[in-house]
Amino acid sequence: MSGASETQISRWPHWSVPAFHWIMAVLMVAAFTIGQIMEDTPRDQRLEIMGYHALVGISVLVLFFPRIWAVARLSRPHEADDPRIIRILARVAHGILYLVMVGLPITGLIAMTTNGRNFPVAGLFELPDFGRIEWLHEAAEDVHEFFVPVLVILVVLHVVAALWHHVIRHDDVLARYVPWLRNRSS
Repeated sequence: MSGASETQISRWPHWSVPAFHWIMAVLMVAAFTIGQIMEDTPRDQRLEIMGYHALVGISVLVLFFPRIWAVARLSRPHEADDPRIIRILARVAHGILYLVMVGLPITGLIAMTTNGRNFPVAGLFELPDFGRIEWLHEAAEDVHEFFVPVLVILVVLHVVAALWHHVIRHDDVLARYVPWLRNRSS
């Protein structure tokens, strides 16, 4: 890493942090895409597509916990060179993003397990039927649907912030997560 200073190298996160970041990003895009396909499919033909959507959502939920552990334990502290309001907004946005990342699959699971039947997940296993609990099923579906545009907005803000750091600030924030940018961020 000839183009990077020792200070920059020490600020880069453990390899697992960006790995979880990108794996979960791909999974969330997949879940969103499958969800959009599902919405455009006639209701009587949605079950199989919904099973793949659920599988990807469950994968996000399963990976969420090691990701949070990796971020909390293995991330390097950021330098405090941003204005305080920017740091606060970044923390709030990340907190809401984490809430949505865990909230979407949990509300999806609640909706699927309270609809009055076992739910097949991509032919691999079935989610159990906890009985038809109409109010809980409807509430979970409503919250699940509410979180989707919130996630889209947060992802757009996340990308804009990463590009702002790279193009305007010329710091190494984006390079921490995009390895081929590391040599340029010296």
